Amino acid sequence: MKLFTFLTIAIAFASAKSGTKIGLRTFHRPNPRIINGDDAAKGQFPYQISYQWGILGLHEHVCGGSILSPTFILTAGHCVTEVPSQGEHRIVAGITELNEQNNERQEIQVVEKIVHPDFNGGVGPNDIALLKLATPLEFGDLVQPVVLPEAGSEPTGDSVLTGWGSTSTTIIPSLPNHLQTATVPILSYDDCKKAVDALLDENQEDPLSEVSNVCTAPLSKGESACLGDSGGPLAQNGTIVGIVSWGFVPCSYPEAPSVYTKVSNFVDFIKEHVHDL
Repeated sequence: MKLFTFLTIAIAFASAKSGTKIGLRTFHRPNPRIINGDDAAKGQFPYQISYQWGILGLHEHVCGGSILSPTFILTAGHCVTEVPSQGEHRIVAGITELNEQNNERQEIQVVEKIVHPDFNGGVGPNDIALLKLATPLEFGDLVQPVVLPEAGSEPTGDSVLTGWGSTSTTIIPSLPNHLQTATVPILSYDDCKKAVDALLDENQEDPLSEVSNVCTAPLSKGESACLGDSGGPLAQNGTIVGIVSWGFVPCSYPEAPSVYTKVSNFVDFIKEHVHDL
């Protein structure tokens, strides 16, 4: 098994049970869709966006993200540091399918990327970033902001994962358009750490952080985040509790948790930069 950030263009990885150090495999294009999820209904998750990168007008989905305000998107730090700075960066809001055309579809360029100052890239803590948009989003039935959690709160219970992340338990590409959703239980930190430590080589540094991370476990169908879900939301009743950060590949391995950035510990960082909440 390998430890990955769940990104499509550039994948930071460390080999579980092999001692391989964290590194980059650039321009690998795995299939983006959540493992064993269900099709989302139109307008069910109006805060979900697709973060896209492209050249010469040709764009592809590389990460997910959540609408915070008319001009700011919340995503993972590695969705900024591991995606080429050259090229065109945009978000697409108001869609359920990536190629969907509707009256609320909005494509807006990203003009500024704010990565948490303590994020060191790849797989690790403080994996959070903000994307500032060139023009404000217009809110409507299909475009709405997510709710921030109370600072310092600890999420428990079931949560809802959404994204265009991989459905494959291998690295063979499969590229569906439809937004997926899965309900997954939040793990305690102790249970998550035990699971991660069991999958890592004994000489490999554990990237899990109690302060920075929250985890979910796959259920009977193996529901989990996967490649292409990076930066997307883990939510409870419209409140974002996690940002898809990293996990193990093959995805949906029975003992492997999905790991997210714990949003409640970064509320001050968000409010410092986002002034139109």
